[in-house]
Amino acid sequence: LERRGFGSQRVNQYWVSGAESEKLVKSVEDTMEKIKRLGPNPIKIEPEEPDEPEEEVLTAPVV
Repeated sequence: LERRGFGSQRVNQYWVSGAESEKLVKSVEDTMEKIKRLGPNPIKIEPEEPDEPEEEVLTAPVV
């Protein structure tokens, strides 16, 4: 993550049992607070341009 410029501080992993609802809520709240402090994701991935234009497919209504 660091080599990609993402920052490892943006990744969290928690172990929470289904019986630990309070722990789950606390984990989510902590993560949301951390994300707000860190601000926007520094990586902006642009969609790749296709090598060749897509073929236009024409269809006729079925009667």
